[in-house]
Amino acid sequence: MFDSSLDFKLVQVRKNKYAVSETYEREFIFRFYRHTTKCCIKYIASIKLYEKGLLTLDYYPKINLTPKRNSLDNIQDLRYRMLTKQNAFGSIGGTIMEIMLYIGTHFGMDIWGFLAANLIYEKSNENNRRYQVYKEILRRSFQNNYIVLGNRKNSAIFVIPTRKEKETREIVKRYESIFTETN
Repeated sequence: MFDSSLDFKLVQVRKNKYAVSETYEREFIFRFYRHTTKCCIKYIASIKLYEKGLLTLDYYPKINLTPKRNSLDNIQDLRYRMLTKQNAFGSIGGTIMEIMLYIGTHFGMDIWGFLAANLIYEKSNENNRRYQVYKEILRRSFQNNYIVLGNRKNSAIFVIPTRKEKETREIVKRYESIFTETN
């Protein structure tokens, strides 16, 4: 299902010059395109490197979005919850996993943390549908050399190499502080 991936490109590596609101050290920005017979959507994958090699990954379609007039959402909230109606997570998910492997191979970093954002009709992040799906996909894909853990309360998923298994508690604690600064 996720054995096909799209061509992606590393377009920018930025240092966090102003570590005021977020404490990441560097941000790797990738782009890839999903083509259908009707349209072509550009996707952005943003990987942020934190202290001690911790990584977070966010991806979203690059679509012009405007929040509704009386909405409490801002543009940052909407971009991660945008549904593209392409029903193509197989190739998109395969591309995201290829990017994860690329970062591990080229930069030697492989400790991942994810927040599975709720969809527009879901009222809370607790144990949402994306959390359940993403956790199972990652568990099946990285079962040999990684431990995949989840926190149902905030829909956080952690992918930790088995060689770092003894440090799991500290890694999860550090990710919780990272996720509080980004939300």
